[in-house]
Amino acid sequence: MPSTPRRILDYRMTVAEWLGTAALLGTPYAAIGVVYTLVGNDFLVRAEGFRAAAAFVGGVLYWPVLLLAGACTP
Repeated sequence: MPSTPRRILDYRMTVAEWLGTAALLGTPYAAIGVVYTLVGNDFLVRAEGFRAAAAFVGGVLYWPVLLLAGACTP
């Protein structure tokens, strides 16, 4: 009988299961990123056009880095 780690590592997932897992893990990350970007940053006010869109997407994707950088500055 295989050990527990071996059984877990031998489990096979379908593409639909991978997509569902990615959606379950990605939705809270994206929601927190949208809230953080809209509430906590003033860089969106200064940006216009394409730069505003790029700043918004960057804020949503990299909100943990921005949060850490904001906490580390005096």
